[in-house]
Amino acid sequence: MRSKPLLPRLVLLLALAPLSAMAQAPAPAGAVPQGEAPADAEPVRDPALYQAEVELLSQGAGERRAATARALGLVLVKLTGQPAATGNPVVRRAMAKAEALVVDSRGSETVSDQQGNTAIGGAPVYKTLMTFSFDPAGVDALIAGAGLPYWGGGRPRPLLWLAIDDGRGARLVNSQQLAVVKPLATRGLERGLRFGLPSGSAIEQAAVQTIWSQSLAPMLPLSSRYGEQTQLLGKVYRSGAGWTADWVLGSGDAELARWSYSDPSPQRAIASGADGAADAIAARDARSMDMGQPGTLVVAVAGLQDSNDFLRTMGYLQTLAVVRSITVLEAGPGQLDLSLDLAIGPEGFARFVAAGSTLEADPLASPDAPRFLLRR
Repeated sequence: MRSKPLLPRLVLLLALAPLSAMAQAPAPAGAVPQGEAPADAEPVRDPALYQAEVELLSQGAGERRAATARALGLVLVKLTGQPAATGNPVVRRAMAKAEALVVDSRGSETVSDQQGNTAIGGAPVYKTLMTFSFDPAGVDALIAGAGLPYWGGGRPRPLLWLAIDDGRGARLVNSQQLAVVKPLATRGLERGLRFGLPSGSAIEQAAVQTIWSQSLAPMLPLSSRYGEQTQLLGKVYRSGAGWTADWVLGSGDAELARWSYSDPSPQRAIASGADGAADAIAARDARSMDMGQPGTLVVAVAGLQDSNDFLRTMGYLQTLAVVRSITVLEAGPGQLDLSLDLAIGPEGFARFVAAGSTLEADPLASPDAPRFLLRR
């Protein structure tokens, strides 16, 4: 007899566990606000953002490749803050070779009912889930090569003040009601955001009308008790035959974004808070990585000993999504001279190569004549 799995519950707890109620010491003068980074700061990597879980629809090799591509797409959405990132031409070329970026994968089995909920009774539905971990350096190079922004790991954890009125008056959702906000938590994880929930103390319950009026400044003292300056205020209510969610996101008492979403499903209305928050925070915090101007680059690859080395070199270059085409100019003893049509500039290509394990820059080569060595 199979026991009820704990993983879905644990994931939800991680996404929405209540923040510490201990008051935090004020930041020193001149400190950078939480979730923001100086313009010249190096991006912070969060290993969790380079992982994604997808369902296997079958056990064939073709589905495994397709699942890897889907997982890479999820990772790119999290790291760029752009849901349309997978439509980028460079990214589309990389999808077919997503397995080259995988550093680890593991499978697990989960059980649910027909609606996807954890099965408690009745006939269970078993699903195979795969978790893929991708090479951070390779993924970062892909993002840069595609001309997409990079949203680093130093992200705020918005405190969620959510009031729901189902016709019986507005009520605050607190940390004991995780199931209510599961759609938002799940979508938040897909976008690379986690949220905090208030404990629901008497003073917080009394603030429900302030949440309903979506006034950021009066809620800031309550959010500050949790050590958080980023607030997401939402109200969800019946609207015609469906539901409407109105949201306002703020950093301190400064408004970052305001949006509304209507849907027949209350779950989808609640989930809409995660997308709007991710869009706004990514627009503020994501940074572009300069990879130079696209064009043709003539390079030499040395250290080739036989035909296998030739095939290895050409095969590797063909896996790089930023290489649009390759022309062999000359194949001599131990060396290949190639003309590469690139979607990025020479500096960006060098960064791409450095992220891999096949070629390395020749330290003795002239900057005007790029030369790479085949790694052993």
